[in-house]
Amino acid sequence: MVDWSRVPLLNTCPSKSTIIIPNRKMPYLVIIVALTALISPDISSAEDPSQQSHSDTQGGLMDVYFLDLPCDINSTCEVSRPAHLVEYFGADWCEPCESLELFLNTLNFDDVALIQHHPSVLDQSYLNHSKEVFDKEYRLLFIPSLIVNGNSLLTGSTQGVELNQSLMNTDSGFAGLENISVENGILFWNTSTEYNLTIWKLEQTKHEYDNRTLPYLAVERVTLTNDNRQYDISLWLNHSGGRLVFILQDDIYPKPLESISTSPTGDKFLSDGVQDNNQLFAHNGSYELAIITFVILFLALLPALLSFRNLQKQGIDEAE
Repeated sequence: MVDWSRVPLLNTCPSKSTIIIPNRKMPYLVIIVALTALISPDISSAEDPSQQSHSDTQGGLMDVYFLDLPCDINSTCEVSRPAHLVEYFGADWCEPCESLELFLNTLNFDDVALIQHHPSVLDQSYLNHSKEVFDKEYRLLFIPSLIVNGNSLLTGSTQGVELNQSLMNTDSGFAGLENISVENGILFWNTSTEYNLTIWKLEQTKHEYDNRTLPYLAVERVTLTNDNRQYDISLWLNHSGGRLVFILQDDIYPKPLESISTSPTGDKFLSDGVQDNNQLFAHNGSYELAIITFVILFLALLPALLSFRNLQKQGIDEAE
């Protein structure tokens, strides 16, 4: 086991007593460095397929339906599947959010299920569930931000106006709910998957500062396990406006996100630190030259290290 207390930090200079390189162990060190240079590309390249398959998934989002309110409790309510799910993260105090929110109001809400989140605690309409999605599920850093179909990201008001074009170029591929219905205030659903069903309650909410309304602001969320596939939502159906959005998804976080902007800040996936590190060290053949250069430089410095060791040993002998 490595004694990490004796390993020097990268931003410090080791003292003479910290690192001692005996003469007899030098050949073994050279062999280890050479083997590392040969083996590490193979290990990294072997991880590439799994990373690629992970990034191609929808991040656990399988299916989406919505129900417009109000709905008569004593009747069968019409539930529809949208072509896309758009999750918007903004704040009433955010000035760049205004132009994007006005743009979102022009969407065709028969085709797009829009969920407006207020994850900021500074908002009167703040929702802790929205903050959890912002911090935990997507690990976002900035508002305004748009998440499209659970796996694509547009950041800022400038990228946000690309939404219509992005929706035209994106196929959501929603599937997983074999049937879903609301009858007499009871929600019924069936799926062959083991995914949970999340229900977002959205309401028309007045903006805190401007004389306008957010049409689909998230005000409540409930997650239903796959064990009992029915739930009483009668208390939500009489609301005069708003929408219920039903999302079939897993509970694995954070979810991988890929920028779909035509001018992204970087062609990268935004996800958990583990995946970022794997992407950083994933082998694509570009760092082989760096490893070879390192080995050559190490071998070139080897005589100097040996001389230093000999001088150190002579100093100890003379002191004795």
